[in-house]
Amino acid sequence: MDAKITKPRLGNFLSYEWIRILVALVAVIGVLCIFFTTISTQPRNDQQYELYCYTGLSMGPDSRRFDDILTDEDVFSYDILVAQMESLDTAGVYGGSAYAARRAAGQGEAMFVSSERYTETDGEGNEQERDRLTDFIEESLSDKGESTENIDAFLDFPAYMRDCEQYLAGVFGADWKQNDVPDDDAVRKIFTARNGGDKRFRSAERQEEGVALERARLIGLRKDYLEVSALIERGVYSYTEYTSQETGKTYTVALGLDGLTRLNNLVYYSATDENGATVRASEGIHLVLFRNGRPSSDLVYESISLLRWLYEVYGA
Repeated sequence: MDAKITKPRLGNFLSYEWIRILVALVAVIGVLCIFFTTISTQPRNDQQYELYCYTGLSMGPDSRRFDDILTDEDVFSYDILVAQMESLDTAGVYGGSAYAARRAAGQGEAMFVSSERYTETDGEGNEQERDRLTDFIEESLSDKGESTENIDAFLDFPAYMRDCEQYLAGVFGADWKQNDVPDDDAVRKIFTARNGGDKRFRSAERQEEGVALERARLIGLRKDYLEVSALIERGVYSYTEYTSQETGKTYTVALGLDGLTRLNNLVYYSATDENGATVRASEGIHLVLFRNGRPSSDLVYESISLLRWLYEVYGA
């Protein structure tokens, strides 16, 4: 049998079989994509840090490579696999829908909110002065009755700090402020509880590497917490309180960032200076931490590291 490959035979084959070849190539590529997707690590919800900018705020020049900065400068620990920043202006149709969809899905860890004042006209033509932070808080109030009113959309900041202290005490002991050596058993237990089934740490060798990374994460968190706590005591950061007009209840809703004098390079609102020129302003910007419906892991304390880094880059 003459099975010699010749140019005419090859030409005939390609003329009639090219569709089958194309289909086969597409199938192979599809199988490979599914294979590599299956074996690759897919970030869990708690391994993604999403930072939002709320209505009235714009992202400054640093935001253009903010995702890369967070990764390159190791702002977060090894266990945050995705970090990104997004502007969600609810005044627009798309921004409002995007914000509602993300929050309904429990997405987002923190958000910049401005207390910028503005004037609006009511239905009777009367002008009212309002501020965006109050608008945001009042929209977040749930069960607006005297005995049931609550804000469960985001974390109470002092309680968040106290919870972090208890967490650190469980790792470093009662004298955690002085002791910087974590308990080995506690480190291993925390790592196993969160990453025992992680594909990155399948082998015994990789698990030991993971425990070492966890140890470094906890040491870094302790250091970051002490720095942020000192910044709060110095007034660089300040707790933001809101008192409900309906019930008189007071909530600590956010952390004021007025000590970050260069924050307008990252996030800002437009204002007019004494000469009438439009400038990027950042006074009165606050950071809100979301309380998500999903069970949160101890990676919720990654916001402490973000606050430490924000001061390092944008502080006085």
